[in-house]
Amino acid sequence: MMVSYKQIKHFSIHATDKDIGGVRDILFDDKNFVVRYVVADTNTWLPLSRKVVISPISVTRVDQEEETVDVSMTADTLKNSPSIDEHKPVSREFEETLFRYFGYGYYWIGPGAWGDFAHPGQLADPELAAMGKEEIDNKPENHLRACGEVSGYEVATQDDNVGHISDFVFDTNSWQIQLLVVDTNNWLPGGKKLAVLPSDIKNIDWSSHNVSVDLTHEGLMARPEVDLDKLDDAAYVEALVANAKLV
Repeated sequence: MMVSYKQIKHFSIHATDKDIGGVRDILFDDKNFVVRYVVADTNTWLPLSRKVVISPISVTRVDQEEETVDVSMTADTLKNSPSIDEHKPVSREFEETLFRYFGYGYYWIGPGAWGDFAHPGQLADPELAAMGKEEIDNKPENHLRACGEVSGYEVATQDDNVGHISDFVFDTNSWQIQLLVVDTNNWLPGGKKLAVLPSDIKNIDWSSHNVSVDLTHEGLMARPEVDLDKLDDAAYVEALVANAKLV
């Protein structure tokens, strides 16, 4: 199933025993363009200073109709998990602590976005977790960024700046980001929402709040428009991605 960042921000998170708040943000890897964590908004039952993250490894279902994310843990398990500082980058050391707490295998050990696997849930296997801990000395750099931060960044083509990043579309099976949405309204009145592929991205610059794409101005403007209301139509999304690759 496909869902956008703006859509999932309205979803509630359900533990095995009760509702544990809603989705506050999404952290993605800007190297593999895969969602690594859901940041939980737990203000109703945790101190305001504590923010916790949920790996897709823990997610058992994303229900678009009910607008819920179900996770395979109790509220107390999440409550006692390591917390993050929203104003600081998530370090590899934090990720190791988090994955040891939950008993998961490390996604950064192996060639793919989820190590040796296509689906994050496979890393919940205890044998994989033990194997990962034996290889802890190999710590590739992480590349985590928040969708909430990158949303609004200006988009720089090879010629000029055109529009800004307004949304992200990802697959809730593999959690791969399929598309980024560029809104040209701030550059062109009555602008469009255009599909950009992760492979188009050259660089994301925090200091300048800028996303550089390997496209000309004309190339970007030729990209297909995105209808976010049709994301539940698999054929539509497949055609959208295919058309973006053709331009």
